Amino acid sequence: MLNRELLQFTRNSGRITPRFAVMDKNFCQHAEVIWGIYREAWQRRSSRAQLDESLEPYLKDAKNSKLTAGLNKVILDHSEFIGSCDAEDAANQREMIFKTAAKILKDPPEDPQVFRQMVAARLRDNQFLLHDIYGDLPEFDILHQIPQWNVESLCNAYNIALVQGLLFYADSLELALMDTGAMTVRKFMRRLKFYRLLAEVHKVSAHEVKLTLSGPASLFAENRKYGLQLAAFFQVILLFKEWKLRAKLKMREDDTVETLTLFSSRCPLKSSLRHWAACVPDEVALFVKNFRQDAGNWVEAPEAELPRIAGYGTLFPDFSFVRASDPEAVIHVELFHRYYTHDLEARLEFLQHEPQFPLVVGIDRSLVGKNGEKELLTRYKNLSDHVFFFSNYPGCERVRKMLDKVSLLAYQ
Repeated sequence: MLNRELLQFTRNSGRITPRFAVMDKNFCQHAEVIWGIYREAWQRRSSRAQLDESLEPYLKDAKNSKLTAGLNKVILDHSEFIGSCDAEDAANQREMIFKTAAKILKDPPEDPQVFRQMVAARLRDNQFLLHDIYGDLPEFDILHQIPQWNVESLCNAYNIALVQGLLFYADSLELALMDTGAMTVRKFMRRLKFYRLLAEVHKVSAHEVKLTLSGPASLFAENRKYGLQLAAFFQVILLFKEWKLRAKLKMREDDTVETLTLFSSRCPLKSSLRHWAACVPDEVALFVKNFRQDAGNWVEAPEAELPRIAGYGTLFPDFSFVRASDPEAVIHVELFHRYYTHDLEARLEFLQHEPQFPLVVGIDRSLVGKNGEKELLTRYKNLSDHVFFFSNYPGCERVRKMLDKVSLLAYQ
């Protein structure tokens, strides 16, 4: 993501338009220079300080300074550095070396090499530090890995980082997704929850979903963290073939609202996530794997039609299951994590009045607090027929038992 000072955009009557990089001669020249410096530094196993020294003349060039600095930021964000020192307590050992050297300096030898040998003699267990006593400091980290991009990939990554930098200042974001099947929407909603984003979701038609997301500028707590999550989520949006995005940005000191509008047809960027499998959180993938091994007669139904609730609209459950012997009897599972509380009370109220609805609700105990579980069981009669509590992520056996229980209520 690009920092505020690196963002390139134009303003016109309250509209923000990103100045996307294009693959012209000017861009290619700058990209090749910066990319060449990184490749050479990687091949030489240069330190962070040595890399910065090589980049400095180009980054300080006034002409196209924003573009050059932006390209550097994008490559740097996708590079990996490793420490050059293996000492467990390098800072303390370095201090010991300095103190020992200071004592010898009261009557130092004329030959620097003799001086080093005298220090080493008094530090028999720490001689290795004499060759690289600053190796634990960040500026001495070694460039270990750089992204395997060409100039075109770098241009795409830069433009994505540009949009992400703008979305960091979003007050709200409206998103329309077209050509969405049930399984795709389900995976999208899992990722939405995984990024801990607050959203109102409506299924407009069989092929279109609309979302309204709160932005970091509208929140008082954890503003910066939420902004980073919303910006990162743009990569998930790019997995759709057709989408429309409209964001209200607050980038001025007087909180003036400006609008950023993007369309997939005019913003042909490619997500680095590549496919939906990369968007499945690790804990979800682990649950699915374990459930398949201990599911009994239950099997996943990712293409099952999304359920609708009268007066509410379409429901977006985390999972849907059917019995192998009865593929028409679908049971849905919706999970409410510690960071996802939206609609919980409404869902419990609905199940209180519609106990035959084929829905299992899982609630993270950290969401309701120490006495919350008991309090909910008191407020809602027969809550245990549809609701179970879990810690961090639900166990497969618990989910299977709840599927059996709700199946009897809904289809018997």
